[in-house]
Amino acid sequence: MALLADYLEEQLPPARHAELTRHLETCSSCLAQLKTYRSTVSLLRSLREEDLPSDLRLMLSTFLNEHAVH
Repeated sequence: MALLADYLEEQLPPARHAELTRHLETCSSCLAQLKTYRSTVSLLRSLREEDLPSDLRLMLSTFLNEHAVH
């Protein structure tokens, strides 16, 4: 997932980005994964914190804190 996140956020080195783009042109499975990830990120960004139940906010916060890259 980190690779897809970096790809969507244009954080990959140019050569790696081009390599992944070429791969996505021929791999429908990976392209579907990318589209699902992109949709999920878009949906989550559209939510306001107060739109989420408190237990879900806590669970997401804990997950993100545990998986954050420092």
